[in-house]
Amino acid sequence: MSKILASERDALMIINELGVAKQEEIGKELGFSPGYAAVLCRSLWKNGYIRGTTMTGYEVREKGKRLAEELKK
Repeated sequence: MSKILASERDALMIINELGVAKQEEIGKELGFSPGYAAVLCRSLWKNGYIRGTTMTGYEVREKGKRLAEELKK
């Protein structure tokens, strides 16, 4: 399994469930500030799990979908 933080995994799962999510939505769902949600998204984006921008919202890439499926098990 990939080495990502528990909060990054949670953010990935939220984005995966919503389809497209902005950092405000992610933060609200997880009980984090939008700023911390942005940090999580930046990390997920840099590692190739999600794509998108703060303006358009983030969506899960194929690599992220595989990890999300792995985490559901």
